[in-house]
Amino acid sequence: MTIQYTELIGSREMSRDKGSFTASRTFLVYDDGDAQLLIDDAINNFNGVSFSDQHPDITGIFANNFSIKASPNRANTWQVQWQYAQPMAEGEAGGVGDPFADDFSNTSLNELPEPEGDEDGGTDSGGGDGEVGDEGTDEDQGAGDEQARLFTGYSINSGVALIDGWRADATIPSNGTQGGDDGYEMTNGTDIHKGGKPITITVPTCSLGISVTYFGATYYLNNVQLKAGKRNSSTFYGFDAGSVLFMGMSVQRQTETSWDVTYNFAWDAFFHMRQVPDKDDDGEIQFTDGELKVWWKQPFPETTSFSFSP
Repeated sequence: MTIQYTELIGSREMSRDKGSFTASRTFLVYDDGDAQLLIDDAINNFNGVSFSDQHPDITGIFANNFSIKASPNRANTWQVQWQYAQPMAEGEAGGVGDPFADDFSNTSLNELPEPEGDEDGGTDSGGGDGEVGDEGTDEDQGAGDEQARLFTGYSINSGVALIDGWRADATIPSNGTQGGDDGYEMTNGTDIHKGGKPITITVPTCSLGISVTYFGATYYLNNVQLKAGKRNSSTFYGFDAGSVLFMGMSVQRQTETSWDVTYNFAWDAFFHMRQVPDKDDDGEIQFTDGELKVWWKQPFPETTSFSFSP
């Protein structure tokens, strides 16, 4: 592998306050073999910036801290921003008693082995002073090229739904299927209504958001939006078939070639079924021989494969 360490065009910033200068520079660090670099390999790079390095354009300010994160513009890439400032006290980078003087290590992490290359420490990587475009991609890499997504994000919130209930502990139909048009008649459980008036009961629920970043000039919905309002036809992330409802998705274009996509799902302990009592033609509660029939109704009868989800 060869580690590329390239500065983003236009990333250099400088400010001055009461005669004191500060500045920053931003770099992309990646393996040109598309392998994911460890964070210490990205920081402790022989072609990169080190603590106490002087700014290339402004004398008297030195690299004194950095931040690192996954690049939003390129897969398997770290984005490193170095900050520069004037030493204001003894023991600071570039000042008297500089603790980093003549020390190759950028951090307290392990150093990389000495590079192989020419006498001045260069390698075939072309890193160091090289630059890439504003989008953070190499010039020979097309904007529409597919790249592997960086990671899959998960957001889970559990809670309860408050619903009307006429009967407790009744068996829920398999996979939440109600059967006929009238619903699935409850043949067991305990009446909890008061003369036909329901009481409020709680149903455990859970919302699940699954987020990914896709790379490419164009994002295709592939008719996934048509599956909103349908339940899972098979087990999904450990949830039983029929218990999870696809609520829809959101797509945001973050850069020219990257898209943040979130799929939203809802789990329901009642498989999204709700209790409905017998009613007459006028919509009034109807008792038969002194008994109130209660039915399970499924407002989301259709199921589908959730194979579109990460």
